[in-house]
Formats: sequence, C-alpha cells, structure tokens
Amino acid sequence: MQSPWQTNCRAGAQVVLTTFSSYMSEKAVKPIAHLAKKTRYSLWATGISYAALFVLFLYWNFTRTSGINWVVLAAQSLPLLLLLPGLAKKYYRSYSWLCFLLLIYFVMAVDGIFMSTRNWSDAVFVGLTVTTFISAMLAARWLQRSQKGTPNV
Repeated sequence: MQSPWQTNCRAGAQVVLTTFSSYMSEKAVKPIAHLAKKTRYSLWATGISYAALFVLFLYWNFTRTSGINWVVLAAQSLPLLLLLPGLAKKYYRSYSWLCFLLLIYFVMAVDGIFMSTRNWSDAVFVGLTVTTFISAMLAARWLQRSQKGTPNV
C-alpha cells in the first residue's frame, strides 16, 4: 500500500512529464535560411582547417633539429584521426566530439603562444584550432538540423 505522499509524488511527476512532452511536441522549430549551403561551407571549412592542423604537426616534426619523433607525431595526430571515419560519414556527433577534443589542443596552443620560445607556428596553431572549432561547431549544428528533416528556406 502506498502512502498519500508517494501517490501525490507519482501524480505530480506524471503531470510534469506530460506537460514537458506536450511542450516539446508543440514547439515549432524555426527554419534556417539556406541550410544546405551553410552546411556545405561549414563542412568545407572544417575539412580544410582539420587538414591544415595535420600539416602543421608534420611541419613541426619534420623540422626538428633532433629528427622526426614518431611518438610525438602519433600523440599529436592520433586523437584527431580517431574521429576521421565519423567526419567522413558526416555524423554530427563526430563533429561535436571534434569540438570537445579541440579544446585540449586550444589549451596547448595558448600555452605555447605565451612561452618565451614561441614561434610563428604557435600563432598559426591557435588560429587553426579556433577556426576548426567554430566551423566544426556550426557543421555539427547544421548537420543535426538537416538530418532531422526540419524545413529550410
């Protein structure tokens, strides 16, 4: 047998769930103007800046005075390469994960730009991480919107 308090809590929770689900089903989603074009441009910008990050990593490792350190190159590139299959298939979640991963690279880039041994490539690294983050964030949002079938203008 349930106490009156348990009955009231269950009834209240049911009212909240019903109200929330009816709100979500009735909520109109505004269409995004030129969604396909914006998605294409953001995917293009993400791909270029993503590839430029790899070129920068290769530049750093091939211009070292001590020679190529394959372990460092793998540590720099492997996290980004793990997302490559999802990015190629245009999964919006892969683009969202790329944004999370780029936050680590951004911290490393900002740390490098404030070092006394900074170089022009450190500033390029900051710019590439910011560019990749913004374009991947937009791509994730617009891919999600276009895959859910919302109308576009």
